Amino acid sequence: MRELILIASEKRQDNDELRTIENVVLYVFPPDRGISELLAEGTVSLHKSFRLWRTMGASLGFGRADLQEYKIAHEGLCPNKLNSNLWVDAQSTCERECNVDEDCADFEKCCTNVCGLNSCVAARFSDGTPAQPGGQHARNASESNSTATCDGFICSQQGATCDIWDGQPICKCQDRCEKEPNFTCASDGLTYFNRCYMDAEACIRGVTLTVVACRFYLAGPHTSPLPQDTTAHPTPTSSQDDPMPPTLYSNPHHQSIYVGGTVSFHCDVVGIPRPDVTWEKQSERRERLVMRPDQMYGNVVITNIGQLVIYNAQVWDTGIYTCIARNSAGVLRADYPLSVIRRAEDDFSEDPEMPMGRPFSPADCLVEVDQRVCSGERHVDWYYDSKLGNCQAFNNGGCEDSRNRFETYEECKASCQREGMGICSLPAVQGPCKSWEARWTWNSIMKECQAFVYGGCHGNANNFQTKKECEANCPQRKKKPCKTCRVKGKMVPSLCRSDFAIVGRLTELVEDLDSGLARFSLEEVLRDEKMGLTFFNTKHLEVTIAKIDWSCPCPNITIEENPLLVMGVVQDGMAIIQSDSYVKTITERRLKRLREVVGKKGC
Repeated sequence: MRELILIASEKRQDNDELRTIENVVLYVFPPDRGISELLAEGTVSLHKSFRLWRTMGASLGFGRADLQEYKIAHEGLCPNKLNSNLWVDAQSTCERECNVDEDCADFEKCCTNVCGLNSCVAARFSDGTPAQPGGQHARNASESNSTATCDGFICSQQGATCDIWDGQPICKCQDRCEKEPNFTCASDGLTYFNRCYMDAEACIRGVTLTVVACRFYLAGPHTSPLPQDTTAHPTPTSSQDDPMPPTLYSNPHHQSIYVGGTVSFHCDVVGIPRPDVTWEKQSERRERLVMRPDQMYGNVVITNIGQLVIYNAQVWDTGIYTCIARNSAGVLRADYPLSVIRRAEDDFSEDPEMPMGRPFSPADCLVEVDQRVCSGERHVDWYYDSKLGNCQAFNNGGCEDSRNRFETYEECKASCQREGMGICSLPAVQGPCKSWEARWTWNSIMKECQAFVYGGCHGNANNFQTKKECEANCPQRKKKPCKTCRVKGKMVPSLCRSDFAIVGRLTELVEDLDSGLARFSLEEVLRDEKMGLTFFNTKHLEVTIAKIDWSCPCPNITIEENPLLVMGVVQDGMAIIQSDSYVKTITERRLKRLREVVGKKGC
């Protein structure tokens, strides 16, 4: 009599006899060693996906076997095992959770998704093709003339729709809604832009939401207190003409994970109209990558609700991730620190004979960060930036003698950041309670106090009863007079040095933290070296404004009726203007001179 453990798609080198039969590994143990005994002494460990079989008489493959249970793992591999860029979206499979392959259809595998759970997803093969219903390989799928459709495929989750993915019908949360407002009050106490937005939120959260009667009362900064019998929601409004700036539903929190783990930050922001959410990672470089919803950036995913998910985290993912929420009423910035820690092989134990270092002093927080390269081992740590008044991540070059160095953000904050410091840089937080009242918060981006609706609990210190109190705690800086914008050269040399020169009317101006977008309606293209504006008969051009201080913007672009003369460069197909680019109001004299230079090919 022998004991067997059958493990799907997993091979290990043990001293026991090892046989492979149809992609199934059999560990054959001697008859005098029972599986219970092996488990007790730790020789063998069971995982929740392992299956145990017993044979009577002979082992499988040598003779007749009487198996009490016989299940084989599904063919193929999980997409992220085949290619790290093929990740499983938990939001589109929220109703397809699983523990093992047997919980899924025969053409699916039970795979880890970006939120650290398991979801059923179509299996892949080494050639990249997906599995088909019935367990057949996609290469043989052509033998059956059936085409995958959504006919008869029912999605039970509210807000989920059928979609064909890799030749298979799946349930997917809808991510496109009509733009017409039809404000809908839901059973969760929130008001949605229309019914489609409510259904989409229900699908994302995996719940059921119903429409209820609206009973709202807006407590603005100059109104009386709320009636006791009034119900409200995070963004109450009495009409469509009452915009409200973005406000966080809950406070941002620091998170620490081990290397290889998965972590997510949800910028749960509300406002009227619904704010647009983007993410940035703070870095030592001035240029920062703007990460937008429904996009993947390496091992970072921004979901369709603006949630940032990092999977297979590495030490260089350590840092502060900034959520930027913007609507027509204002802009909000919230920082979410992340520490990615190496898992130590052995627990650290202090040597009693080792001399103790001197105690940590508050003066150590004022020491400049040590960015020298002292060894080949580099990792990301935290230091306290006394100029900014908060903790920042930096690349540690192995210089361990620096005192202003911490492994986690929380350790740095506890050691150096005094309580009450930096309250004016905190975002406006509404909180989950519903005792609505008008409060004031300091907006560090707009450099002014703004009114917001406070729920009554779980807010933060950037929360004041009156505007006067807000301005007393967060005084406005005296605005220095702006200097005159200087261009790099005169008009004709600037024309010859530029990749493009256009005459157009500014139709839209979008301000970001230190950059922006300007959209022009083109009237004339004077020079175009790289974009083919004339060839494609382009009527509109989007120009990126790089490295701009919006308190004193250069170039000073404003929306006006007169057309502008704009010259700039082209990088990676994008039109870009910088602080010293030639941007001025066009005149007949200037236009005539430029046409002469272009006509005579003076460049």
